[in-house]
Amino acid sequence: MINGIKMSVKIDSHWILIRGLAREARHWGEFPDKFKQELAREGANVRVDAIDLPGAGRFSEMRSPLNMAEITEFVRDKFLEIRRRQRESGEHPERTFLAAMSLGGMVASQWMEMWPRDLNGCVLINTSFRGFSPLKHRLQPRTLRHFVGILRNQSDAVASERHVLALVSNRPELREHTAREWAAIRHSRPMTLENLARQLFAASRFEPRIVEPTVPVLLLNSLQDRMVHPACSEVIADRWRHAQLCRHPNAGHDLPLDDAEWTISQILKWYRAL
Repeated sequence: MINGIKMSVKIDSHWILIRGLAREARHWGEFPDKFKQELAREGANVRVDAIDLPGAGRFSEMRSPLNMAEITEFVRDKFLEIRRRQRESGEHPERTFLAAMSLGGMVASQWMEMWPRDLNGCVLINTSFRGFSPLKHRLQPRTLRHFVGILRNQSDAVASERHVLALVSNRPELREHTAREWAAIRHSRPMTLENLARQLFAASRFEPRIVEPTVPVLLLNSLQDRMVHPACSEVIADRWRHAQLCRHPNAGHDLPLDDAEWTISQILKWYRAL
């Protein structure tokens, strides 16, 4: 505000980041800052916000809804709160995008179905849908032993997060440092086992009704994903004929952790072409 006059600030794009099962905004790590820096190098004035799911992160004391529609409505309400604050401060985003991972991709799909006019595009990372892929692909059987390890070590957050990382990351050199970071997140805002179960239930029941999205979609998958079979993204790309698919040859399920640079570069290529 200058001399009592509110200045208008044009935002080229506003990006909403949504994480997956039992994760929160802080699990994005350095990815949001790196992403914003790369967009800024392109000359774009952007805003990046990571929104927690109900029952996780800042909302860990809530009970997670048992269906994806209610989860999505909650996340969208938080987005609308951000948008109201933007208007009050004079910010005017020209375009809005979602970048969502795994279960977050289901939220993004539900959002496209319910409120497509909110969005100018979506990036879905290693996601899967009921009705598109069988359960054995949406949650590969090999994940069960890791889930057992995660649950058995609930009293030892570092040990539990080591099991998480052994499942979602293909970069062993990152695991010990990241396990300690994620354990600190868990200590500060723990997610209950009830909310984990409720998220799993909602994810298992979600089946998108979109025949063809009305906004551009970029699918990113990891060919060495041990949690969600990479074929799940292939099937979505086949069903949604105008969606673009890019495959990483060796990253794990947590693609932004294993190769943030590749992830950002693929999003930027897609973004430039819109």
